[in-house]
Amino acid sequence: MILNGNIHNLTSLWRTVGISAGRYSEFEYFCCSRVPGAQWPNRIWLKTTVSEDVLNEIRSFAHQSEQPFTISYWSDFNDKELLLFEQHGFQTTVVQTGMSLDVKSRIEEHNRVRLKRISTIDEAQIWEVLYPQSFGYVIAAETVIQTKDQVRYYLIYLDREPIGTAITFETGNTVGIHGMGIIPAYRKQGFAEEVMIKLMNQAFDEGKTRITLQASAMGKGVYEKIGFSADFLMTGYTSLRLDGFSNRVQ
Repeated sequence: MILNGNIHNLTSLWRTVGISAGRYSEFEYFCCSRVPGAQWPNRIWLKTTVSEDVLNEIRSFAHQSEQPFTISYWSDFNDKELLLFEQHGFQTTVVQTGMSLDVKSRIEEHNRVRLKRISTIDEAQIWEVLYPQSFGYVIAAETVIQTKDQVRYYLIYLDREPIGTAITFETGNTVGIHGMGIIPAYRKQGFAEEVMIKLMNQAFDEGKTRITLQASAMGKGVYEKIGFSADFLMTGYTSLRLDGFSNRVQ
């Protein structure tokens, strides 16, 4: 149930953005959410267990598209099926840990930083500049504006200086935290932990019972310190374009 709630929140976010700002499609084995001309979400995720037939279908679809995709796969930490991706021409691009926390009470906050939910194009353009400094890819201002009524996008401010970003998305009693990053010049000063506590208190005030996220290796320690538990592994892949590769797959 922990994995299902986390993944349901994440894929619902991708689906919502695809429907509102781009394209969302469902096929026999997988789903796909994309925003043409943008870098996010552009995700493919499985509806079934992984197999050679499923991976062949995904690779064929990805290679016919002019737009690059990340294929996301979640699993137990020792899932041997992860090897199938590399064996069938997929390259690992990112590894994250799915984490969760039950919301039981408020936590004392520090007030060095504040969160401002994005509501204007000017704020969305600041977001577009800040976000890739933490994550290496762009979530376009246009996408933010088109989906801001369904998805909460925040700028993180230190005094009047924007220093980071965060996203929250609700599914039932769960709040998913996504895209939470502090730009490099302001890291290692405890700001990420402060932002998380503010978001946790907001979830509590709104009657939510669980918070979920997907942590990078850099962020995992921060979340564990606050009390999040590691529940599963999520790996992102890209499909390689290799001439004659199919003849070498065994």
